[in-house]
Amino acid sequence: MKISIVIPIYNAQKIVLNSYKILKKELEDIGYDYEILFRDDASIDRSKDILEEISQQDRRVKIFSHLPNRGLGFTLRKLFDDASGDLVVYLDIDLPFGIEILPCLIQEIEKADVVLASRYAGLYSKIPLSREISSRLYYWICNVIFGVNIKDLGSGLVIFKRKVLENISLLSSGFDIHIELFTKIKKKGFSIKEIASDYSYNGYSTFSILKHGPGIFINTLQLWLKNR
Repeated sequence: MKISIVIPIYNAQKIVLNSYKILKKELEDIGYDYEILFRDDASIDRSKDILEEISQQDRRVKIFSHLPNRGLGFTLRKLFDDASGDLVVYLDIDLPFGIEILPCLIQEIEKADVVLASRYAGLYSKIPLSREISSRLYYWICNVIFGVNIKDLGSGLVIFKRKVLENISLLSSGFDIHIELFTKIKKKGFSIKEIASDYSYNGYSTFSILKHGPGIFINTLQLWLKNR
């Protein structure tokens, strides 16, 4: 079995190297064949340079980039296309769930088509109040209008079986990629398992409630209208 780790990158120069080292060690311990795919979304810092240095020393690392900045959804869609593994793991570069939980999630994928680590499925999580309120409100809205009963729609650690991604067509370019993903996965009848996981907000985020929140809400309503 081969695992593809896909990681969107935007202005992550301060954490990308250390996160890569932590991830590589865990993957080596797990023992499966793997690849790590980074895609830089037009960072304005040294993220791309650091990634290129990493790829020169590690044949399992592949680097992609695009200009101009296109958003999380566009970046993820490209990464999904580039991945070649039997399992595809979407992972945030700041590793908010840590990485020790990865073997557990890989084991759980034997019982489901999609498995995600969840901040809101039972364990205590260290999350800024404003982010927790907005996340839970968005979950409630999506549960009502789409019937998607997932507490952590914006999870930064999700494992997909390859057949799932091959059977859905994604269009979103922004942060609303999450609800489009899970709505279409549910519509196709694939099974989803949400695993309660320790989570700690470490200050790094490409998401801003004020900047991106209104756009996500509008795009989510548009997605609902298209699928009525």
